[in-house]
Amino acid sequence: MKQIMNKKAKKILMIAGGTVLGIAAIWGGMVLLRNAQKEPVKVYAVTDFAMTDYWGDSSETYGMVTTDKLQKIMISDTQKVSEIYVQEGQMVNEGDPLLSFDTTLSTLEVKKAEIELQRLKLQLTMAEKELKDLNAMKPHSSTLVTPSNNIDYLIQTPPFLIQGSGTTADPYYYLWSMDEMIDEEMFSVLFSETDTDNVEAGETEGRECYVVLLIRDQNALNGEVLESYGLHLIKNGEKISMQLYQPDLPDSILKYDAEKEPYYEESGSDYTAAELKQLRDEKAQEIADLKVSIKIAELEFKKMQSETEDGMVKSTVTGTVKVVRDPDEAYKNGEAVVEVSGGGGYYIEGAMSELELDSVKAGQMVQINSWMTGTSCEGEIIEILSYPTTNSNSWSDGNNNVSYYPFRVFVDESAQLQEGDYVNITYQNQEQSGNSLYLENMFVRTENGKSYVYVKNEKGVLEKRDIQTGRDLYGSYTQILGGITTEDYVAFPYGKDVSDGAKTKDATMDEFYNY
Repeated sequence: MKQIMNKKAKKILMIAGGTVLGIAAIWGGMVLLRNAQKEPVKVYAVTDFAMTDYWGDSSETYGMVTTDKLQKIMISDTQKVSEIYVQEGQMVNEGDPLLSFDTTLSTLEVKKAEIELQRLKLQLTMAEKELKDLNAMKPHSSTLVTPSNNIDYLIQTPPFLIQGSGTTADPYYYLWSMDEMIDEEMFSVLFSETDTDNVEAGETEGRECYVVLLIRDQNALNGEVLESYGLHLIKNGEKISMQLYQPDLPDSILKYDAEKEPYYEESGSDYTAAELKQLRDEKAQEIADLKVSIKIAELEFKKMQSETEDGMVKSTVTGTVKVVRDPDEAYKNGEAVVEVSGGGGYYIEGAMSELELDSVKAGQMVQINSWMTGTSCEGEIIEILSYPTTNSNSWSDGNNNVSYYPFRVFVDESAQLQEGDYVNITYQNQEQSGNSLYLENMFVRTENGKSYVYVKNEKGVLEKRDIQTGRDLYGSYTQILGGITTEDYVAFPYGKDVSDGAKTKDATMDEFYNY
C-alpha cells in the first residue's frame, strides 16, 4: 500500500514539475515578447535641462579703489593735454608737476552733473521711504468668522394680531399657521369693529375688511416671513364673501432677525507674504542700484569740478615714472598717460556674509570689474577682518539677519584701475566651486532618503544611478554634487518602459515637450 502511494505521489510530482516547467517557459516567452515590443526610452542631454552658471554659487560686493604709493593719470574726452613735464624712468617727489591740460568743460555741464546727482539722491530718498512702507505692511489674511446665532425668537400662538386696522391701506396683519382655519369666531372678531363703525354711520350692507395672513419662521414675530396671503372680506348681512390678493408687505412686517452668515474678515495689505517679499526684494535692489549710481555720479561730479578748477596735475607719491604715453593713444586705449610708482598697488575693501566665512579664505583670487571703464582684472584677498561692519556693500545673499565682515583685496599696479573708481568684486564660495550643476527636479527621484536618476551608460542602455544632491533651488532645480555630469543623458524617470537595461534613444527638448 505504501509503495502504491509513493508511486502516486511521484507521478503527481512529475506532473506538477512538468506543469511548472511549462508555465516557466510560457512566462519566459511572454517576458521576451514584451521586452521585444518595448519602445526605446528617450534620453535627453543634461545641459538641456540644467543650469551650470547659477549666480548664487558666487557672491558679489563692491568698493572704492584706493592706491598705495601709486598714481595713474587718466584723461577724459573733455581734457586735452597741453604739456607733459616728466619722462619714463625719472624720479619724482610728491608735489612735482607731471602734466597740465586744458578742458572743454563748461560751467553749464558741471551744473547739469550736479543736478543729476541731486535727482538721484531724491530718487533714493523716495525709494527708501517706499521700502519702509513695504516693511511696515503685513501680508493679506482672511479669517473666517462664525458669528453666534443665538436668536431670541418672540414666539406667539397663531392666530395673533400683529397690527393693522382692516382697511385696504392698513390691513390686519395676523401671525398665522397653515393648521388654522378662518371660522365664525374669526369672522366675528374681524368684523366686530368695522360693524360698529358702519352701524353708527347708518350702513348695513357691503361692509368689508382686509386681512393679511403671515406664516413666519418659528411662529415668531421676529421670524422671517415664509408665506403671506391677502384676504379681501365683504359682508352683506350674514353672508361673507372672500377674495384673495397678493399683499404688498411693508418694511415693518418684512423685518426679521436673521441668522448671521459666516464671513471672512480681511486684514493686512492687498499683498500675500510671497508678493510682499518680492516687492521688498525688488525695492531693496532698486535702492542698491541707486546707491551705485549716486557714487558714480558723485565721482564724476568731483572730477568735473576738479577739472574746471585747475589744469595742473602734480605727483601724489615719491617714486619713479614708470610710463609716459601719447595722450591720444592713451585715451583711445583706456590707459593712463603718466604712471608713477613708489612700489605699491591698488586696494579695495569689500564685505562678505558671516555665512561665507568658512568658504572664503585669504589668498583666494577674486574678479574685479570697474564701473567707470569696464576694466576687468584679478585681485587677491589679503585680509578678512575679525569684526563685522555696520556699513556693508555686499550683494551676496540679501540677508538682513546676518552680519557682514570687511575684507581687503590687493590688485597689482599693472591693472588699469583708477583711484576713487568703484568696482565690483566677485568671489567664489569655495565649498561650492566646481559644483555649479543644477538639474530640473522632474528628472530626479528620491526614495528612502536617497536620490537617483536614470542615465544612459557607456553601453547605450538605461542605468539607475545614485546621485549626491545639494540645495533645492526655487523648488524647480536640484544641485547635483556627484553622480552625473553635463556630458550625460538622462531619462524622464517615470513610465512602464523605464528600467535598468532598457534601450535608449537620444531625443531633444522639443520632443520632450511634444513641440
